[in-house]
Amino acid sequence: MKNFLQENKQLFRWITMEHEKFLEELLTLLIQDNITNEKAEDFGAEIFEKGISFSKLAIFLDLFSQKLNTKEYENYLIVRDKVAKGYLRRRLPQEIESLKLGINNNPNIVSKDDLAIITELLHWLEKLIDSVLHETKPPEINGRIAEFIAFVNERSGIFFDNATVKKDFLKTNNELYQCAKEAVDFYEQRRYFYFNLTYIELIALFLKMTTLMSGMFLEEELLSIYIDPITKLPNRFQLLKDLDKFSNVYLLILNIRSFSRLNVLYGYDFGDGILKKLANILMQTCAIKSYRIYGDEFAVLVENEEDVYRLYDRLNGTIEIKTKDEPFTLYFYGAFDEFVPQALESCEFALFRSDKKELLDSRVVKEMIHEVKHELTMTQKLKEIMVKDSIIPYYQPIYSTHEDNEKIIKYEVLMRLEYDGKLLQPGEFLSILLEAPFYTEFTKSILIKSFQTFANNDFTFSVNFTLKDIKDKNIKILLDTLCRQQPKVAKRLTIEIVESEALKEFELLNDFIQYFKKCGISFALDDFGSGYSNFAQFAKLDIDYIKIDGSIVQNLLTDEKMQKLLDSIIAFADTLQLNTIAEYVDKKELFDLLKNRVDMIQGYYIGKPQPILQESQL
Repeated sequence: MKNFLQENKQLFRWITMEHEKFLEELLTLLIQDNITNEKAEDFGAEIFEKGISFSKLAIFLDLFSQKLNTKEYENYLIVRDKVAKGYLRRRLPQEIESLKLGINNNPNIVSKDDLAIITELLHWLEKLIDSVLHETKPPEINGRIAEFIAFVNERSGIFFDNATVKKDFLKTNNELYQCAKEAVDFYEQRRYFYFNLTYIELIALFLKMTTLMSGMFLEEELLSIYIDPITKLPNRFQLLKDLDKFSNVYLLILNIRSFSRLNVLYGYDFGDGILKKLANILMQTCAIKSYRIYGDEFAVLVENEEDVYRLYDRLNGTIEIKTKDEPFTLYFYGAFDEFVPQALESCEFALFRSDKKELLDSRVVKEMIHEVKHELTMTQKLKEIMVKDSIIPYYQPIYSTHEDNEKIIKYEVLMRLEYDGKLLQPGEFLSILLEAPFYTEFTKSILIKSFQTFANNDFTFSVNFTLKDIKDKNIKILLDTLCRQQPKVAKRLTIEIVESEALKEFELLNDFIQYFKKCGISFALDDFGSGYSNFAQFAKLDIDYIKIDGSIVQNLLTDEKMQKLLDSIIAFADTLQLNTIAEYVDKKELFDLLKNRVDMIQGYYIGKPQPILQESQL
C-alpha cells in the first residue's frame, strides 16, 4: 500500500503527510475479508473529519482498484460501500442545515412569496437525507418535471422574455430530476459509494437552481427600467418588448468603429457626447424607432432592406466630430435581419463572429446562425459520444523505405467517432471538437486504446497532439501513468504535433518534449512546410521526425517548385539527423518518386485507415 501511495503521490497532490498513514490503513482495510460494518463506517466518518474530498478520493481508489486481483477486488467493492456509508452518516446531518442557512441568508430569495420550487427541492432533499440516515424508503420524485415547466411558463416579464434563460431553467431542472432518480436508485440498491458521488452532483445542481432563482428575482427588479440614461433612447429591454408591437420590419444593428479609442484618448464624457449626437441624428432619419443597446451599439427598426442601406449610407462617413486635436469622422459597421424573435442576438452574434468591419446583410446573418446551430448540435452529439466512449481508433500504416527494412513498421492512430450507428469522419467533427470544452477527453481515450492495441505487438505508433493537449494537466498525468505502467509500449510511441501550433508557445512545447523524452517517447512535427516554417526555431526542438505536409507531396508530380521545397526540407532534416515521413501518397508514381528520398511513406497507396492493424497491399 505504501508503494502504491509513493508511486502515485505526484498524481494526487491533495495527499498531505498527515493523510498518508490514514490512506495506507484505508487501502489495507478495503481488501480485507470480514471487515465489520462498524470499523468500515468509522473509516468513512474519518474521511469526512479529515476534510478529504470524496470526489478526489474516488479517483484515487479507482486507480488503486486496477492493481487488485479478483479476490481483492471483490472485497474492495463490498468494503468500499461500507466506508461510503460511514462518510454519508457523518456528512449528511450538517448538509441540510447548511443548505437552509444559505437560502435563508439570501435576500433575493427570502423576500419573495413564490418560493414553492425552492422549498419543494429543499424539503425533498431533507427527506432524502433523513431516509439515508435512518435507512427508510426514499421520498417520491414523480411529477417535478411537469410542475416546474408550468412554473416557468407562467412567469412573465423581462427575465423570462429571454428564451435562453428559460431554456437554462428547464435544462437545469431536467438534470436535477435525472440526478435525483439516479441517487434514489443507488440508495435503494445500497450502493453507497455511487450514491455519494451522485449526491455530490445533486447538491451542485440544487445550488445552481438556487442561484438561477436568485438571479431571476434580482433581475426582475433591476431590469424594470427601459430607458438608456445617457441618450434617453429606449434600451435593449424595450427592444425585446417591442417584438410584440412591430411586424414585417427590419432590425439594423450599428456599431461605431474605433469608439473605445476615442474614449481612451478624450475621456468618457467625450464618448457620451458622441452617443448623444448619434441618438439625435437617428431620431431625424427614416427609422421607425431607435434604441441604444450598450456601449457604442445602437439598434434601429426600418420598413425594408432599401431603408437599411439608405440609413447606413446616410450615417457612414458623414458625421464629423470635433476633438481638441483635429476633426474625427465616424464610420460604422453592423448587421441587419428581419425583426423576429432572437433577431438582436443573431445580428450581434454575426458581428462577433465576423472579421469584417462592414455591413452584414440578412443572408450572411442567417448563414452564420445556421452554422452555429450545426456546431451546437454536433457539440451535443460529441458529448454523447464521449459519455458512451464511442471513440474508435483507426490505424493507417506507415511504410519504411530503407533497403534492409522495406515493410510496414509504424501506424498512425487516427480518430473516428460512431454516432447513431454511423461512422463520423474527421471533416464532420474535428473543427468543432477542437473547440469543445471536453476535447481532451477524446485524446485520453485514443491514448488508452492505443497503448492497449500496441501492447500486443512490436509496431511503433503515433498519436496526434494539439497545443491544447500539451497544455492539459490531466493528459500529462495520464500519459505519465501509461509510461510507468507500460514503459516498453511508451518507447514505441511518437507524438505528432501540428507545426502551425508549435510556435505559439514554444517554451511550453519544449518542456513537454523534454519531460516525455525521458520515457523514451519520440516526437514528430506534423504538416511540416505548411504556411510559414521557422526552421531556426524548430531546430531548437528535440524532435525525431518531420512529416512533410500533404499539399507539398500531392503537387510533386506537377510542380517543380514543390520538388525544390521538398529538397530543402529533406536537406534540413538531414542536417538535424531527423527522419522524414511523406504523407498523402495515393499513387504509385508518387511512391516511386519518394521511396529513395524519404525515410517513410504514408497514404492510401500504402493503406487506408482501418479499425484493425493490417499489412500493406504493396
